[in-house]
Amino acid sequence: MKRQHVSLIKLLVIMTVALLLTGCSKTSTDIDEYLNTGTAMDAEAKDVMPVLDELPTYRDIDYRHTQKKMFLFEANSVVLVVEYDTQTYESEKGKLAEDFAISKPEATSETTDDTSRPNVEFSLNSYVFRVLEGNGYPKSFGMIGTSDEHQRIAYLYFYDSDLDKIGEPDDRNRMSRFVKSYFDYDF
Repeated sequence: MKRQHVSLIKLLVIMTVALLLTGCSKTSTDIDEYLNTGTAMDAEAKDVMPVLDELPTYRDIDYRHTQKKMFLFEANSVVLVVEYDTQTYESEKGKLAEDFAISKPEATSETTDDTSRPNVEFSLNSYVFRVLEGNGYPKSFGMIGTSDEHQRIAYLYFYDSDLDKIGEPDDRNRMSRFVKSYFDYDF
């Protein structure tokens, strides 16, 4: 009996350590929580994420807020994907360069060894993403993705006050891996 009790305690300790090491995540698709999640990300993301009432008529809209926790660390990401008809998509896509400052390729490149700088443009499936200018990278930054194939514009924002780098210096796909890992959305 005592042996079973000790085994049960060991199992609980191992499970607790495993949970702490791997962390846990929580995802919400309730659009009523859009930029109202109660996290520090909300205020930061308002400069990048569109105001829902100001969007032109769209076919479909997807929202996802993902919160990942490991020990005392917490990362938050938000995705808003808006699908338009052809004419509206082309119009909205054209406005992106006017509305958002895209990071400059001369400051960084796909082959940079500096993980403190983003790959300014990268692809993920049918989307082409661009990292927006700002001095918060990698702790807090936005991205815009467009999919000509699906006529969708994806607005992404990431916030983690403890993150110091994204990926390894020799990983040319670090930004797409980062999006897959933190945004919990099937692009």
